Amino acid sequence: MHKPIILIKIGGSLITDKNKPFTVNEEALDIIASEVKKAVNMGKLLIIGHGAGSFAHVPAKKYQTHKGIINKQSYRGIAEVSDVAARLNRIVIKKFLKEKINAVSVSPLSSMVASEHKLSDIFTKSIELLLTQGLLPVVYGDQILDEKMGCTIFSTEKVLAYLGLALKAKDYRVEQIIQCGQTSGVYDADGKTIKEINGKNIGQYRQNLGGSGGTDVTGGMLHKVEETLLLAKQGIPGLIIDGIVHGTLSDAIGGKSVKGTKITA
Repeated sequence: MHKPIILIKIGGSLITDKNKPFTVNEEALDIIASEVKKAVNMGKLLIIGHGAGSFAHVPAKKYQTHKGIINKQSYRGIAEVSDVAARLNRIVIKKFLKEKINAVSVSPLSSMVASEHKLSDIFTKSIELLLTQGLLPVVYGDQILDEKMGCTIFSTEKVLAYLGLALKAKDYRVEQIIQCGQTSGVYDADGKTIKEINGKNIGQYRQNLGGSGGTDVTGGMLHKVEETLLLAKQGIPGLIIDGIVHGTLSDAIGGKSVKGTKITA
């Protein structure tokens, strides 16, 4: 039986300043790297995914590449979006390596293909081998190719969800997905953390789930909750936490109770 795998999503708005293009939040990234190192030292099998933040969202919005090939400039858009998405990924990898974490970049553009904005093909063997060798795969929200539309954007939620389900179909134990953002979970209308969101109660909270600050073509908090809920219904529950608070992520990975919102079926 495979060891359980935990998926970790690091929000782009957490590790970058989404109101300042191409700007990294070094303090937040330092905290995340420190927390990931603690988890790796626990012997946990992790797959990290990070958002695009103030990097890829800028050219993605400029060229509207999440809509597919819409004009001649779309081809330039594919090239620019994939370039800056990979650029941020290299910064994250470099930070992990500095913390003595054996992190390896895995490009969604090279391992996933879509058809009408939905996954049509995925290659997971390299990630499986990385895990077997005790290495840390790091994926990210990316521009990928689409057989029907030409191109599309896969948010980090989508990348990790499709990856988790593909591994689950191969009998890997995908324990949960932990979402690290700037808030202690999802807030209700009074600004208090909602302890659990599921298929039965999401209706009462949906109107309070707005977008995200800055430039974002992937939908913000509502998108995050809905994508995580879809995943929970397929056997991979979620947890949304504050990624900046020291100890929260490593405690969550270790199975301890933390302040946040559980996403269950």
